[in-house]
Amino acid sequence: MRLIEYPIKGETVRIHVVETEDDLPDFESFILANQDLLGHDSETTGLDWWNASAGTFRARLWQFGNAHESFVVPVEKGQPFRNVARWALKTAHRLIAHNGTYDLHVAEGCLGIPMEELAPKSWDTKLFAHLVDPRAVKEGGPGLKLEELTKRYICQVIAAEVKGSMTEIARELKVKKDDVWPIIPIDHYRFNLYAGMDPILAFRLFKILKPKVPARSRKKGLVSWEHRLAHITAKIERTGYLLDAAYAKSKSMELAIRQGKWEEVARLQGVDNVNANAQIIKALEERGIKLTKKTKKGNVSVDDEVLSSIGIPLTEAIIQAKKARKWRATWFDRAIEGQDQHGRVHAGINSCLARTARMSITGAIPAQTLPAGDSYVRHCFLAEEGHVSVSSDYGNMELRVLAAFSGDPTMLDAFHRGLDLHQITADAAGVDRKAGKGTNFTVCFGGGWKAIVEQYGVSEVEAKKAVKAFWETYPGVKRLADRLQREAQRTGYIYTGTGRRLPVDRDRIYAALNYFIQSTSRDVTARALIELDRAGYTPFVRLPIHDELVFSFPKERAVELAEKTARIMEMTVRGLLIPVDAEIGEQSWGSVLDLEASKH
Repeated sequence: MRLIEYPIKGETVRIHVVETEDDLPDFESFILANQDLLGHDSETTGLDWWNASAGTFRARLWQFGNAHESFVVPVEKGQPFRNVARWALKTAHRLIAHNGTYDLHVAEGCLGIPMEELAPKSWDTKLFAHLVDPRAVKEGGPGLKLEELTKRYICQVIAAEVKGSMTEIARELKVKKDDVWPIIPIDHYRFNLYAGMDPILAFRLFKILKPKVPARSRKKGLVSWEHRLAHITAKIERTGYLLDAAYAKSKSMELAIRQGKWEEVARLQGVDNVNANAQIIKALEERGIKLTKKTKKGNVSVDDEVLSSIGIPLTEAIIQAKKARKWRATWFDRAIEGQDQHGRVHAGINSCLARTARMSITGAIPAQTLPAGDSYVRHCFLAEEGHVSVSSDYGNMELRVLAAFSGDPTMLDAFHRGLDLHQITADAAGVDRKAGKGTNFTVCFGGGWKAIVEQYGVSEVEAKKAVKAFWETYPGVKRLADRLQREAQRTGYIYTGTGRRLPVDRDRIYAALNYFIQSTSRDVTARALIELDRAGYTPFVRLPIHDELVFSFPKERAVELAEKTARIMEMTVRGLLIPVDAEIGEQSWGSVLDLEASKH
């Protein structure tokens, strides 16, 4: 048994590194003595947990610990070590991990423990951290990464020296950080220090963060709510989405050809590399074009805004070449490269991420970057064989949440009677419906008249009239916005309808209403996922995207199941229904949008 001792603010913690089977009895004794509450973590060859069954992904180490000591088990060394790690996970009464859903995937794929067995007894310090303070570091908050939270709550030295050490190790081994995980020697001292510290830090963070969760959030049950939601989204990740690889490859090839054609145009115009800013700046200056915009670092900027404003063949070629490359890499090549041995791709669903807790979809299915209302990319993703794609989305979710919590009589009456709220706003301001619609959504999302001008193309005069009319027509909304701003000004935060505490920056008090609506709306979708899971429908869910859920239903039962799930998703908030409309397509997700387009 190797022993690593390391100080945390003057206190020495002990990391026991298991080397041979002779060391396992001491590890087993530690587990039995700490089975009531146990921190754990895994070190793996990468992040592609879905390739565990194919043998290209594997767990290397599994670590267990409390606040003062930990054990590092080299599960890569063989079955006895995997067995004892498996036993430890099953024996623990309560498990603590940071970003724990990832470790659930690894435990299932590499140790054969079903996610459903470990999830009910798992706590995630990332979720506790979000409930305490959801702000990113760049927003003045603690962040949500283990290194960031360690720096804020435990020890800056440990964050820098231990959690930041993998960058140095990668440099030592002469590889990129993303490539170091499968090749670093399993007995590397700093690797074992890094690994062994993780369960200790997670355990300490849990003890620090749990009491800091606001009493109102605890009373509303948000701790169990967020953990259950995380486990549900992990199951959706595990299922994955069938990929139409032929379609993806054909679109990738089309974009590669388009990229090449535009790059050739740029070459003929004097720019050999459309990604070389120095070449672009030189070519433009040679044409007598003065560039005044600067980057944050003070360099001359040639971003899309600058290039678009110039509007000559060279800048158009650069824009189009970059766009084709970005679309190909982001949407099609990523999906092709990310598919598993069964032809499925697995999204990364961050169930509780932004300041308002809105979910985020990353990885092989960057769903939130897809063109709105466009089937171009969505045709890549298929329902199961014999199934059809169904998209169920909420009608005017944010505006209905606003109406329900503001209690504004005009807005409530419009929704109860099925009137056109956008036209009501437009008529009150004496502008067209486009300006009325833009005003409703812009105010809802925290914007002013300038945003309406920019996003909806209406004049400055009309935008100002519409915003003024909005506040006059819906005084209940004004009262809610004022109350939230006063609360934020006084305390630095607001509470949502579900008891979630959201920090509001003092210089952005006006954002309080937007945070309230966005977060409460997110919780409507979260509640739908929980209710659908309770009813047994999670195996049919493919993606949650803000106010929309995408399903794969058997073709012969699609109408029935779409209706049943839509009714489960629907929610009445303070007497106002937030309805759900289900659209049934063919096998591809894109076919749903094609069907909607054909109706208009």
